[in-house]
Amino acid sequence: MAAIEITRDLFEQQLEFAATKVTDPQAGLFGPDSMMWRISRHALFGAHGSGRALLLQIAHPWVTRGVDEHSHTRHDPLGRAKRTFTTVISIVYGNLEQAIHQARIVHNVHEKIRGKMAEHAGAFEPGSDYLANEANAMLWVHATLWDTSVMMHELFNGPLTPQEKHRFYEETRLFAYMFGIPDAILPRNWDEFMEYNRSMWNSDQLAVTDATRELAAFLFDPLHVVLTPAMYWLKVVTAATLPPRLREEFRLPWGRRERFLFEQGRRMVSLAEPLVPAVLRYGPSYVEAKRRLQGKSSTLVTRALTKAILGRSELVGMNKR
Repeated sequence: MAAIEITRDLFEQQLEFAATKVTDPQAGLFGPDSMMWRISRHALFGAHGSGRALLLQIAHPWVTRGVDEHSHTRHDPLGRAKRTFTTVISIVYGNLEQAIHQARIVHNVHEKIRGKMAEHAGAFEPGSDYLANEANAMLWVHATLWDTSVMMHELFNGPLTPQEKHRFYEETRLFAYMFGIPDAILPRNWDEFMEYNRSMWNSDQLAVTDATRELAAFLFDPLHVVLTPAMYWLKVVTAATLPPRLREEFRLPWGRRERFLFEQGRRMVSLAEPLVPAVLRYGPSYVEAKRRLQGKSSTLVTRALTKAILGRSELVGMNKR
């Protein structure tokens, strides 16, 4: 497919277009009545999809190459995770000013990420160009987030109706605009969006190379021995939810033991989630955003958790600029 570079002009044009869709700038792109907030607020469920989304993303050879050449992921995996979560949370829960500010930060960083492919990978030849601010590659990364979000919600919290999925997809288009992705390449509805995902899973646009598997193994490597059970559980969930072709290419075990653990663990998480305090169940940023809309500042608890998770005490609160 022909590359579409997201130039500064195209990016700013899409930001302006997104802003015209916002009815309450203080609520941001979505707001408390949106499907986006309803699904994303289940932070405990959503966290279970992080492995799947990441592996789907790095299965695109441009993403793996960009991470290898331009990212400190191998030396600072926690820092990269914090930056990714900061971006998504700011755009989902922030007011319009906060969301646009974060989108511009990401675009500026991506402008510097370009280079040459080092090896043959799927449809991409060695020596061919890659760039981060390219619409088709950005669409794929975008798609992995929201396909995974719906999958995790349905796994742990029950099915969504077709109408809810269509409404959710319409809202995700606003998120796409924040990265400059043009309407011309966005699927028109949820059904076409899922058909796009399925076609990508089986296309040569994705290719799991030795470098991709090495990066995947690194991503699942626990940063501390106490995290070993959690990272193993994440690996089981990832194996359970990846498309079969990619699960095999990533060489993730998926035998009788993993299937049993997944089914038992899924039930336990579903039963436990309602018992978890709201600030943990929904995440501190959701609570912080709700308080912002009530004209209230963030709390000591949300500030402490946000500091622990993202390295800053406030992200989408009333006083954050």
